[in-house]
Amino acid sequence: MRKLFLAGIAILALSGVLAAQQAPALQKAADALGVEKIKTLQFTGNGQNFSVGQNYLPSEPWPPVPVKSYTAVINYDSGAMRVDMLREISTPTMPRGGGAPFFGEQRNIAAVSGNYAWNVPPAGGNAQPNPDSQLERMLTLWSTPQGFVKAAMANKATTKGAGGGATEVSFTVGGKYKMTGTIGANGQVETVTTWIDHPIVGDMPMVTRYTAYKDFGGVMFPSHILQTQDGYPSLDLSITAATANPAFTLDVPQNVQSFTPPAVKVESQKMGDGVYYLTGGTHHSLAIEMKDYIVVGMCRITCPGRLQLSPRRRN
Repeated sequence: MRKLFLAGIAILALSGVLAAQQAPALQKAADALGVEKIKTLQFTGNGQNFSVGQNYLPSEPWPPVPVKSYTAVINYDSGAMRVDMLREISTPTMPRGGGAPFFGEQRNIAAVSGNYAWNVPPAGGNAQPNPDSQLERMLTLWSTPQGFVKAAMANKATTKGAGGGATEVSFTVGGKYKMTGTIGANGQVETVTTWIDHPIVGDMPMVTRYTAYKDFGGVMFPSHILQTQDGYPSLDLSITAATANPAFTLDVPQNVQSFTPPAVKVESQKMGDGVYYLTGGTHHSLAIEMKDYIVVGMCRITCPGRLQLSPRRRN
């Protein structure tokens, strides 16, 4: 299904669907954002990113880390994106919560192309396969303003009024992954909501808000991007530049193409009547069997005592 999602949307983006008859709100957005003319896009900025899933307490937001520079370059026709992010901690004390500690500058380069995702070592060396991040990165690509309009037009989106002259746009890619966004009366994409899987939170909403659009040398793009995951900020950027149609292709490294993730084996240990300790992978769980449902508590191995309970109905 995921392959259908990724391959299908890329093929449709190339097939001339954008020239077909569309809902007025989508066509207005396509015109306002120059969607049909933009094949590749690069934008840069700075701000903060956040260690998702690593808050010290469930009621606290994700720990913030300053972002000194952030550059994303996207090829919409091939469904590829490369994000180069330079984070900086100028004090020896990390933000309250989890996340890998560091001091000074830390550069992270993340890539996705079609069905593959990998990390690029800043100092060189072999690419590091990261299949678990593929879906989030691909949905992030299609959540950008121009990407969202392209995806909506390629996937028979439905529209309805959202008040104040805005339009709500919804569609499903690959028959499974839902995306919903709001287009303002001026044709600018204001919000995009989708959902990703998270080992602690479960099905987690990812909401991206775009504000303060400006003309970056002929490219209409927001100067502020705020993304939240599970209701807490996960990325907060001030955009300083955006460029249309830079030369950008992204080849998938051979070791990424041939990588097969190891199978996850879950071990179950009975702790008492109806109580089971489940181990395997990077997250362990405690399952409590009730009369008509099961309560599952999940926590990352390195979590400082966080336990999130969620009822799981029996089938």
